[in-house]
Amino acid sequence: MNKEQESRQKRKTPLTTIAISQEYAQKLDEYIKGASLTRKVFVELAIDYFLRTGFDIRGEAFDLSPLERITNRLESSAKVMEQLNEGTEAMRQLLQAVREQTAKQLPAPEIIAQATEEKVKAEKLAEEQKKELQRIQEENDRLRNEIKDLQVYKEKAYRELCRVRDEQKTFGKIKINTEI
Repeated sequence: MNKEQESRQKRKTPLTTIAISQEYAQKLDEYIKGASLTRKVFVELAIDYFLRTGFDIRGEAFDLSPLERITNRLESSAKVMEQLNEGTEAMRQLLQAVREQTAKQLPAPEIIAQATEEKVKAEKLAEEQKKELQRIQEENDRLRNEIKDLQVYKEKAYRELCRVRDEQKTFGKIKINTEI
């Protein structure tokens, strides 16, 4: 069937609306936005994947390691083939390739441990910075209060200085008046 015939066939297929919760609609929109897909293409790709891989979504929805399941199947097949002495080397090579691919895709325990340590260090550093910021804010508040106290003292000193100056002017006038 050529592309034009496929296009005609698709146009004959009626459009379908799928109802999903608002929460999952939002999750879907976030996912497809990041993957630069449309909802239609996402659903088509998902269905093609399930049909192609034979993945049973009901029983394996929470299976975190489908590659591990495939590896186990290959290992059991390798044992049978060893018993029958057929194609053992080819199976070993395939099994090794799957293991290498699995190792590339699944995080190693060392990486997880290192990430955990880095997270703890980052949290500790954030806590120290928070304490230091609080100390600086308290010091800042203390200095503001000292500045206010000094401004009050400056104003009092200035008023006193003005009072003394005015008194000296008055005494100077009195002295001049008394000498006359």
